Amino acid sequence: MHFKTIKIGPIQTNCYIISDNNEALVIDPGFDIDQILPFLEGATVNAIVLTHGHFDHVTEAFLLQAKTKAPVLIHEKDENMMAFTNKMKANRLLKNGDVITVGNEKFVVIHTPGHSSGSICLYNEKEKLLFSGDTLFHGTYGRTDLPGSSQKEMEESLKKLLKLPENVKVYPGHGRETTIGDEQGLI
Repeated sequence: MHFKTIKIGPIQTNCYIISDNNEALVIDPGFDIDQILPFLEGATVNAIVLTHGHFDHVTEAFLLQAKTKAPVLIHEKDENMMAFTNKMKANRLLKNGDVITVGNEKFVVIHTPGHSSGSICLYNEKEKLLFSGDTLFHGTYGRTDLPGSSQKEMEESLKKLLKLPENVKVYPGHGRETTIGDEQGLI
């Protein structure tokens, strides 16, 4: 498995491209799909996964879908927020525990409400990787002062994530990577 991080859009959202065996998964292609497309050449894109419905994570997802024919996936509680931004509906609504595959790799959906009611993380147990969207960052967590956000739900989501092994590498929606171990004192 390989993955690439591309910083995109006006607030430098981390878009991730995960590839394995000529298949790819794109996480949070909010903007700048022309920067993303070259990394997808020769691969079948299995899915475009949106970690939540905020504009910086979803705006150009359907433009990318038009180029790749890949389905767009988002948690069922954030589809309306995503649709408000780009007037489109997802091809698949995610729930906690769903599995998304790319090549031989499996990513489990962890529902982590707080930043938004439908925020999710993607966890690969084999490689000890967590793509955390705007739930968990290096040294902090996602905002909870936005419409649809909740500090109480965020605290519960963080408790859930911090039970993962300490050596899990965390790749957030903004900023640099961290580990679960490095974030143990967060709450």
